Amino acid sequence: MASRLLFCPRPRTVCLLSTRFPTLTKIAYSSDSLSSRETKQESSTDETAIQQHDLSNDQPATGSPTVVDTAPVYSQDEADAIKPSSTQNEPRTSRAGSPGARSNMIKGRDPVVVHDIQMPIQFGKWYQVNSSMLKYNQVGQSHIPRVPRLAHGLERVLFSPGVHLLQDPNSHVYNFDPYIRSITQPKDFDFDKLTPYITSSKDSTLIEYARSRKKQFIGSTSSMTHILTHLYFAMAGGKKPDISSLSMAYADMPSRFTRGMRYPASVALRYNDGVYGIDADKSFDVNDSILMVLGKSLEKLLTSSPKEFEKYKKRNSWKVKDIPEENYHYVEADEFVLRSQLDCRDDRLPRRTFDLKTRGSLAVRMDLDNYEVAKGYQIHTMKGRLQSFEREYYDMIRSALLKYNFQTRIGNMDGIFVAYHNTARMFGFQYISRREMDEILYGNEITGSQIFNMILIVLGKLLRTVTDQYPEKDLRVTFDGTSVRNQLSLWVEVIDDEKEEIAVKRYQETGDFTTSPKPPEKAISDPFATKDPLDLQSEDDFAEELDDGDMDSVDEIYVNTEYPILNYKVDFFSTLNDQDTNEPVTIRDKGDKWSINWCMQKTKKTPNELISRYKNMRLRQATYFERPSSDTPESELQPLIRTLRAISRRNLWRNDMPEERIRVNRSRPPISTAHEHHRADKPVGPSKTRIRKKAKTAAKTKPGPKPKAQSNSSKSSTAKPEDQK
Repeated sequence: MASRLLFCPRPRTVCLLSTRFPTLTKIAYSSDSLSSRETKQESSTDETAIQQHDLSNDQPATGSPTVVDTAPVYSQDEADAIKPSSTQNEPRTSRAGSPGARSNMIKGRDPVVVHDIQMPIQFGKWYQVNSSMLKYNQVGQSHIPRVPRLAHGLERVLFSPGVHLLQDPNSHVYNFDPYIRSITQPKDFDFDKLTPYITSSKDSTLIEYARSRKKQFIGSTSSMTHILTHLYFAMAGGKKPDISSLSMAYADMPSRFTRGMRYPASVALRYNDGVYGIDADKSFDVNDSILMVLGKSLEKLLTSSPKEFEKYKKRNSWKVKDIPEENYHYVEADEFVLRSQLDCRDDRLPRRTFDLKTRGSLAVRMDLDNYEVAKGYQIHTMKGRLQSFEREYYDMIRSALLKYNFQTRIGNMDGIFVAYHNTARMFGFQYISRREMDEILYGNEITGSQIFNMILIVLGKLLRTVTDQYPEKDLRVTFDGTSVRNQLSLWVEVIDDEKEEIAVKRYQETGDFTTSPKPPEKAISDPFATKDPLDLQSEDDFAEELDDGDMDSVDEIYVNTEYPILNYKVDFFSTLNDQDTNEPVTIRDKGDKWSINWCMQKTKKTPNELISRYKNMRLRQATYFERPSSDTPESELQPLIRTLRAISRRNLWRNDMPEERIRVNRSRPPISTAHEHHRADKPVGPSKTRIRKKAKTAAKTKPGPKPKAQSNSSKSSTAKPEDQK
């Protein structure tokens, strides 16, 4: 079998294997002292070189850990690659799937040998994955036929690119039903009448599907997408989304993903009789924001007629008799059975279903705890840096589009339907297809499909490895793919539910995630004290992480130290058409072959040092969820937030519904009005041709009016000559 030389940033042990020469040259770099490199020249045959090394370390002994802490000089695959072959001088036609195949060198990189994936994963050993290794199949019966449709005539947005205004700012004519202009506030809506959310670890149907198919992990789109983004950051080589389609107002604006996307992502692995449920970690995000609450009621608004939606208001909620079942799409992929909620459908779309996204305005997102003032922020222009749909689209590209794309792929959906609002009124709507998202994020659709498949494969192997360390335990696994380029940092903590509940309760009361009865006083710090992108004197990138000096003490951050904290480093690099690279990859031709190589290492630190680093990482997570309150002095606010608050206060009056007569654009396809509620798929009244035919028939059959009596003078003046005679 031929040797395979690939290149990684910092290998622990490196082997140079040659098939052209009868001798074997071995260069071993010590991990303790890379400066003292010793080169040995061996003139013996390949078999003699193999016998000089003990290969027994590559085979785990009975009762030993499933993961080997130290990699041997040669693994079994490497030894097989050294053995002479009858075809070693023949040219190779393919390197896919053959361990030890050669690849061209990256300048300045040391060579490594990559292998096909085989469990258990060994530390220090490089593995290779490609998208064809993933089998993606639907599980169970489809719920698509009972998924609701868009109401209020909004379905025409699906087939017309761009933003569709609810109301024309010039003529004030409504393009859609005026009923959806004003948003029902949470205090007036009965959320108990909606289908409650069930976490993946408590979904009995999902668990049954996993057991019947012998899958180890189950998850949902809401719990999976954040950790998938961090794997993407580490595997994509720092690839940034493409914002070149925006206007020149954003030519000098940052294009990398926002801090909200880059802060470390944690999930809770809940064990249940052989199956791990992947739930989102809510340690610090303990309270639902106004946007999360309104998202539930707005989805109901967009898919219900006005008459039906009125039933869900608190004054009429007694009319709701039955709570409908949730509609899900289940799929199996490698180690997972995944669940996706289906929001809406239209059978004319290629994949029939799509996701509903209600997007709060810039001022609301930046000032969530002060949304009562921020809801005065209006969106009234198409382009510009403020109060424009372009700004909302720009922020969505950097802060949410990658998550939305992963959700549509898990649920096999066609795209997303976005409704722009400020929590008080609706402004416009836009449909973004999955193809459009792929072009912005990856360059094209095939690149997005391949990297998504490889992310799922690697994630499954990583989760199997960490769960083998603490079998049948509930674990918190944290992913950080942004601290070092082409590297993923993985943290593992065993969850103690009793102490965790105490810490979460104290965090809600005092803001300190601790089990201590007397938490120390915290210094006031503003987590949003970042550069203002609108300030010409500021730097381009305003989403920098907080410095260590800006962070509070980590001594009181609760961490379960009953079991050791584990930390792993996973390195990545790509191979495209036999060329190894750590730069972003975009598939340009259908014949391009792309694979990703990865290597997992266990961090060699003392337990106390690992605890200290883990607490610092947890503090980064907690600091992200701290936001300025309505009582925060203006002088302590970020300049951008001060500007947004000033704009919002000046425009609060615009949220009130005007008292003048409501005018609706009747030249558009039929829609329902606030007084006449018709189904969107039925015509509103008879057509003009039918009206003309009815008018002609009535004119022929209906007798005319009787002539009025006329005076003698009028008769003589209007009589014909024969009558006058």
